[in-house]
Amino acid sequence: MSDKKNPFESRRFPGQKEGECIRLIIRKHWIIDVKIGLALVVIGALPLLLAIAGGFLSWDGTMNDIFLTTMFGFLLYFLAIILVAYVKWLNEELDVIVATDERVVSHEQINLFHRQVSETSIAQIQDVKGVENGIFQSILHYGTIEIQTASSDVFFLLKYINEPYHNARALLDLRDAYLHKFSKKSAPA
Repeated sequence: MSDKKNPFESRRFPGQKEGECIRLIIRKHWIIDVKIGLALVVIGALPLLLAIAGGFLSWDGTMNDIFLTTMFGFLLYFLAIILVAYVKWLNEELDVIVATDERVVSHEQINLFHRQVSETSIAQIQDVKGVENGIFQSILHYGTIEIQTASSDVFFLLKYINEPYHNARALLDLRDAYLHKFSKKSAPA
């Protein structure tokens, strides 16, 4: 190991083994936040404009029951939109891949009450592929990362990853370092 300080030394994750060191944390790109924000604006803008126009056109200067009921309905609608956007953001924010010196652990939040945790040994990694597809992904450097294991059908797939090429190379470097360390231990002296 080099004399460089590990930036993840003070971090821990659930299920971390004793003596296991985090080497890499892979999270989603900030573009996912922009997509959720744009969806929130698009879904919320039309009813807001309708509420403002309807309020001005039908408002006679007093707070009558129809006006108050309509405004209450629109406020509930906006509350529901914000709640859905928050849950969507939380589902995306909690997706993370943690690579240690022994294994790769994928924490994937499927929906609000469904979480999937998968792990594989570093030695089981056969191939890691980083994919940037399209102009926005190429400019902003985000994409998909696929981790293929020794099993024919088990692999980790995470979309909207920051720097997929760099993270794919880092995972392969971790695997190579682990295999090199393991081959030194098993070699006869």
